Amino acid sequence: MVKKAIIAVVIVVAVAIVAVGAYVALSGDNDNDQNKVTFLIQDDKGAYFWINGSGETALDALEDAFSDYPSGTLVTGAYGINSIFGNSSAQDTAGNWIWWIQFTWKDDKWSCNGVGLDSIYSKDVKYMLILFGAGNMTDPTLTQAPEGTPTPDDAKVWDCSTKGTVFQIESESGLYFKINGTGGDNLLVTLKNACEKYNIPMRSARLTYDATDYLSGIFGIYSVDEDDDGNWVHWAEYGYKSGAWEPSTITMAGLKSSDNPKYALVFGDGTGTPT
Repeated sequence: MVKKAIIAVVIVVAVAIVAVGAYVALSGDNDNDQNKVTFLIQDDKGAYFWINGSGETALDALEDAFSDYPSGTLVTGAYGINSIFGNSSAQDTAGNWIWWIQFTWKDDKWSCNGVGLDSIYSKDVKYMLILFGAGNMTDPTLTQAPEGTPTPDDAKVWDCSTKGTVFQIESESGLYFKINGTGGDNLLVTLKNACEKYNIPMRSARLTYDATDYLSGIFGIYSVDEDDDGNWVHWAEYGYKSGAWEPSTITMAGLKSSDNPKYALVFGDGTGTPT
């Protein structure tokens, strides 16, 4: 009788432990979930990507989010961001000051914060926008996010999958990120599938995605005849061969995805190489 009672007690305790564990798992009541923040990083050209990280403060979470990037991609100080992708406080061509402004998603809109990232606790926010652009220096809270800025409904963070082709996309500002795509008879279709998967606006020239087609634009950034220095700027394409990036002599519509596990698109005059 005593043995049966002991067994019964053990079973009750075990069930209770399992129940508590199930509650924690279902409720997300753990430090990682409570302190995870999803960031939208957007430059002044309109290029963007989503990334997430965890930490006690939003600054800690942002540093964690960039921990897989090379050292120096994100540089922070005691109170916030010093630079991202080499971009720090500067004046644009019109003489306006631009810097990395941060917003919190609140009441179904991006609201500019009047305090630094170190003063925001991760448990109090879910989504933040880190934008390189002009703002109101006198009263930051009056700064508005640009029209068309993605919202949390659009959030898609690359899961580091290498299935299919991994595309590295690099803006003129130096901002870069990776996504992967699968399917299609050629690499242009694979890119189209990747952009649809990660909610990235992309256009081809003829919308046919056959061998006569080519990439026209991403993020509404299109090839133009000349930049300020008189150079033709466009989305230059690079294949990855023998451990190094090489300019592609064939457009994506003429390449097989199966032959290109890595591919890069860099907006510029085509004289540089991917980061």
